[in-house]
Order: sequence, then C-alpha cells, then structure tokens
Amino acid sequence: MTADYITDVAYPHFFQRETTPVWLSFAARALGRPSPDLRQPFVSCELGCGQGFATLLQAVANPQGHFVGVDFNAEHIAHAKALAQAAGVANVEFVENSFQGMLDRAAATPRYDFIILHGIYSWVSTADQQRLRQFVERELKPGGIAFVGYMAQPGLDFFAAPRRFVQQYAQTLSGTSAQRVVESLRALQRLAASGAGLFAHDRQVAAYVERSLQDDPHYLAHELLNQHWHTLPVAEVMAAFQACGTGYMGSASLMDNIDDLSLPANVIQQLADLEGIALRETFKDLARNQTQRRDLYQRDTQELDEYAHKAALFDQVVAALPGAPAQGGVTFETRIGAVEGAASLFSPILEALAERPQSFPGLLRLPALAGQAGSISPALQALTAAGHVHPLLPGQINVAGCQAFNRVISERVLAGARYSHLAAPSLGSGLAASFLEMAAARVLLDHPALRGALLCQTVDALLRKVGWQPLENPTDSLQAQLGRFERDTLPVWQQLGVVGS
Repeated sequence: MTADYITDVAYPHFFQRETTPVWLSFAARALGRPSPDLRQPFVSCELGCGQGFATLLQAVANPQGHFVGVDFNAEHIAHAKALAQAAGVANVEFVENSFQGMLDRAAATPRYDFIILHGIYSWVSTADQQRLRQFVERELKPGGIAFVGYMAQPGLDFFAAPRRFVQQYAQTLSGTSAQRVVESLRALQRLAASGAGLFAHDRQVAAYVERSLQDDPHYLAHELLNQHWHTLPVAEVMAAFQACGTGYMGSASLMDNIDDLSLPANVIQQLADLEGIALRETFKDLARNQTQRRDLYQRDTQELDEYAHKAALFDQVVAALPGAPAQGGVTFETRIGAVEGAASLFSPILEALAERPQSFPGLLRLPALAGQAGSISPALQALTAAGHVHPLLPGQINVAGCQAFNRVISERVLAGARYSHLAAPSLGSGLAASFLEMAAARVLLDHPALRGALLCQTVDALLRKVGWQPLENPTDSLQAQLGRFERDTLPVWQQLGVVGS
C-alpha cells in the first residue's frame, strides 16, 4: 500500500445505478431541475473509478456519451483498459493519475456534463477533498451535475473508534490487506464476545462487525484500512461545494427526496418550521439516522418553472424490471422501516407497466389514476428506488455493443471473475445477474431461441464444463431455477436488450 491508500488488493467490480447519466437525469427532473440532454453528445468523468467496470458498462450502454475513468492505481487502470479492448468499447478512456495531476491537466473550459465522486470523498485526506472540489469547480459545465457520495453523520459515527482500532491493529499483522482486515474485524468480534464496554453500551457495533465479516475482504480493506475515514456533516459538505460554484440539488437516493416516505410522520411538521436547506438536510439526517449520502450538486441553474417541469416529466418513459410486482400495494424498505404504498396509487401503475413501458402522459390517462396526477412522479421515484422500475434511455441505444460486452462479462464470470451486472441498452444502465443467470446469458447470447429442457440442458453442460457441480439433494434444482428465470427474468431481459429475442 502507499502511505495513505490501499494498493496491494484490487477494489471489487461494483456497479452503482445511481451514478448513471439516465438515473441522474431522472432525479434532476423529479426535483424540478434541468439536466444534460442525453440525446446529444455528453461527457462523464468518474474520479476513483477502481478497476473501471462501472465506467465501462456505462460507456457501452450510452453511445451518445464519452466516459473518462480516473484512478491512481496502475493495476486498476490496466484492468480497465484490457477489458475495454476485449469488449470493443471505444467511447471510453482510462487515465492513471492523481487528483492533483488531473487538476494540472484541466482544460481551459469546463469539459464534463457529469462528474462522479463515488466511494472516495470520505476516504481521502482533507487536501485531496479540496482537490476534488477544485476539479468540480474547473471542469463541471454549466448545467452539469456532480455526484458526491460519502459517509454521513450521525449514522456511522458509532463506528469511528472501532474503525481506528481495525486500521491500527491491521498494521501489526502480516499478509495481504484483505487478510489483515478480516483478522482485525475478528479481533473486534472476540472483544464483543467478551462483553466489553463499548459493545454492551452500543449493540449496533457488534452487529455491524458481523455484517462486515460477510462482505468481500477486498472491499473491506479499501473501506477500513486506508489512512483516512471521515463521517461528514451534510451542512459542511454543502457549504464546501457551494464555495466552488455549485448548488445542492437533492439526492441520488430517490427515496430521500420524498419526505413522506423517508421521514417519521411525527417529525414532518417540525421540518416545515425550519428555514434554510442546510438546516433542513441536517434535521433529515438526524431523523433518519443517516449513514450514507449521495448528494447531487449542479452548476449555474435554477429550478424549472411549472411548464418546463411538466414538459421534463412528460419526456420520460419507464419500464418494469425483473421481479416487479404486477399489481397491488407496495411495501418500501426505508431508513425509517417499512412504509406501505397505497394500492390505489401503485396498483394501476404496476398493472400498466406489466403490459409495456409507460410514459408519464400515458399513466396520466389511466382512469384509475384520475385525481392523482401530483402523486405519479413521487410514486415512480419510489418504485425506481425500490428496484421495481427504471427510466428508459432516450434516443440512440447500442444493442449490439451491449450484447458483445455481456458475452465477454458472462464468459469471464464463468472463468472465475466476480462481475455482478450485465449491460441493458434500453436502460443506459446495468442489471444485476447471479452466477446462474450469467451462464444462461452466455448460452442465450449465442442461442436466443433456446427454451425449456433444451435451455436447461445447455446451461447445465456449460456449468459442468467450467467445473460447477450441483448440490446433492438440492432443495432448489437447476431446472426449477431456470424455469423461474425463463418465466420472470428472460422476457424483461429481451425487452431491454440484455440478450437477443
């Protein structure tokens, strides 16, 4: 590792839907703000892109965009470039550089419509935080959107002292960072089992340690062993980004923008009495015991007027995702617990989406939604946040490129790589896929018409070829799993272009 950052183990291949242009545009429109036109050429930059998987998936799924991934880790960038070449993705570039180096090469005029700071702002020095803000100040175009993800207060403050122990204890151990972080967490686990004071006083610490031990050790090493680990107050972050010429717009965690679904009912009136967005956001974080924020900041824009906001909402189409309920009310899992969505609102929307993708005007015309026009946008935000629906990418899509990418990804997963998503060209984003679904995708990308017993036999043969062995007396057979896949997931994958029809 370097003096401050872990480098001996690679960061995992994560994909974050909230960082995609189509998601950020959807969030902006819901908040009544303009967003870059995804039908026209645009440029997106992710600072701290890791091994580049998310940047690359976004590039292949957004043919109008040009994507730049930046990381100081040479092995990360080498992997990203090799994967881009293997998948034949041309609208992407990967840059091995530091934050200061990126500042030094900044263009005379702003270049980027989107700047993504995911998983880095809380884990770098205050000097690097300043460099990140300076990059946004110099490189974000007017009307552009900056995504800033960070650990929030007060929800993660409880782990600050245990995290310091983990980081310090790991320095006394031998082995890789992944091995050392696991052993350090086990030391905390033993301390908790002894009934030590912190764990007796605050039981969420032990629970957090147990959950962490289920995570990927490579992720844990980057999360917990870097020199810097900061929970941050939202008002401080907002002030810092305001000073670099951007204004707070809202959250990419869509549910956090809907007070009725993300705040306890008995505090909403108290919120109404508060003045100033920084104070209100601080209050919300206290009410939710917020652990993570995904802030959105925008340069040089004002809220849309009523007519423009309506036009922006009308210029959207959403589609149901695999596993979406076909009707009825919806239970949303939120920071404040389970929240019930009314069947009178959500059932007509879900029934319509079960038939085909729907535009906002199309939903407005549904007789069952008469008198509920003002509730449709919040309902779609909630369904999107819950993973039941997703906005469609406007304009040009790249079906052939995405399916070529998916062929490479599924092949590598079968060979042992730990990728988790496939590209969905109609979404401009990715969809999660299990190991079995990756195998099915690989078969269907070559043989799109296979179904039933033939699909099952072909997938089974492929899995055995790569060394997969079925469990003895399985409670859920391969045939049953593929039957559910063929019934529930495959039709949506075909509709969205993940595999061929």
